[in-house]
Amino acid sequence: ISLIISCFTIIGWCPPEDDAVSPTFIRGVLDFRIFIKNFIEFPVFGVKHKNMADDLKPCVFHPKDDKHCPIFTLDYIVNQAENDSNERDLMLQYGGVISIKLDWDCNLDRNIKICKPAYSFARLDVPYREKPFSVGFNFRYASTWKHERDQFRTLTKAYGLRFIIATSGKAGKFDFIRLSLNIGSLVGIFGLATFFCDIIILHLSKKADIYRMHMVEKIHVKNPYENQQQASNNSSEQNDGIHSNTNSNVKTELEYETPRNGIISMEKVVVSRLNSPAVSTLS
Repeated sequence: ISLIISCFTIIGWCPPEDDAVSPTFIRGVLDFRIFIKNFIEFPVFGVKHKNMADDLKPCVFHPKDDKHCPIFTLDYIVNQAENDSNERDLMLQYGGVISIKLDWDCNLDRNIKICKPAYSFARLDVPYREKPFSVGFNFRYASTWKHERDQFRTLTKAYGLRFIIATSGKAGKFDFIRLSLNIGSLVGIFGLATFFCDIIILHLSKKADIYRMHMVEKIHVKNPYENQQQASNNSSEQNDGIHSNTNSNVKTELEYETPRNGIISMEKVVVSRLNSPAVSTLS
């Protein structure tokens, strides 16, 4: 039996890095404080501002008691970014990434010192309960030196919290020219010009009565019962007129009729268009 043993050479620093070693949890780290300085500018209005007061005094941020203080405890930031207590403990041990956002909303018609940002916090790294390939946040840094012709290096793998600060904001100021343009566009879109002109002419003009006479049409509306009764009265009057005209025409024809063979005999047929007797016979 022949045994072949192979070996290889690694050129590197000794000893090699051991990933099985767990990082040490630092006690009292939640009491650390972070001072956030933020400077902004609105170039359109030529305004510059900052989130610090001119006479800044020692303070700690509180959402109700002191919400304008730019000094935060690490405990408050972690609690705002992560609600799960187990996840918070793992973040403090293996690191994590937290976003700090400052949102400005300034009214430049008021004193610029009144404008303060709104702070919000969110976690950006993948939670440990989802078992990602790379957990937490860490980085390495090395320091080298020489001693008696030998070169030494100290490699440090640091775990910690990384803060990414983002700033956004908007500002506004009253502008009379822009207001006039907006009002003019509104009047043109909804056709309010004619409406306002009619109101002015009808109530402020000296010849408002003439304009109202040509503009307004009066309509008298009767109820259906009165219209039906008036129609029946007109129908009866027309029937009476037709009968009277028929009798007068027959008498006239009788007076001027020439008798044939000494016998006077005549028939007259009158047809009416109304709802009266359709045929009337005289002999």
